Amino acid sequence: MTLDVPAAETRVQFVMRRVVEHISRERLRVGDDLPSETRFAEDLAVSRPVVREAFGALAALNIIETANGRRPRVSALNGSVLSISLDHAVRTEQISMRQIWETRRCLETETVALAAVRRTDAEAARITELARAMSAAERGSTELMSLDIQLHKAIADAGRNLLMAQIIASLEPLLESSVSAAWGLLHSDAQHRAILDRHLDIAEAITRGDPQAARAAMDRHFDAAVAARLLLDDPI
Repeated sequence: MTLDVPAAETRVQFVMRRVVEHISRERLRVGDDLPSETRFAEDLAVSRPVVREAFGALAALNIIETANGRRPRVSALNGSVLSISLDHAVRTEQISMRQIWETRRCLETETVALAAVRRTDAEAARITELARAMSAAERGSTELMSLDIQLHKAIADAGRNLLMAQIIASLEPLLESSVSAAWGLLHSDAQHRAILDRHLDIAEAITRGDPQAARAAMDRHFDAAVAARLLLDDPI
């Protein structure tokens, strides 16, 4: 059998494409097994090292899972690969933190509205619990920063839109230092209290099942970030 690789592709890229096509053609789902290295090597007329390299690249892209002693499997979607790419783009000044926060605002004002409509009672209770825990946390503490990030993640998950939730999750590592900076720029107790109250407003609107109020509360929250000059600072 002669290997017919398009001129624009390497052998590894060719195998990667054919593996992805196999997943689609066979209608494989998350956790389903793929054929072995040997099977793909025979079917595509390439060496096993080429297939192994292709599998490794697909695993790095989180398309498949590989582990010693078992066949590769179809991976579940997660934001880790996008997070790495975004981190690289920020560090090499291809995109700015201002753009990250603007994107986050667009996404989160919609996910919070979806959460108000789609959340379960348990999710609403968890979101309220996190907002109240933020109010009780020590000002400037790592606990407060962690609770803030957890709250926004819980809202995204409650929105029942996996793509939006994964994009927001992919931004999380980039936002850790910026969230800390935002809280640090709130110099007065009144500013600090106002931000905490906005998080409580968001939780209350979600609990009431009021998407308009939830969206407005999230908008006010991001307005406060602008007021704190966070969006004027691009360094990560």
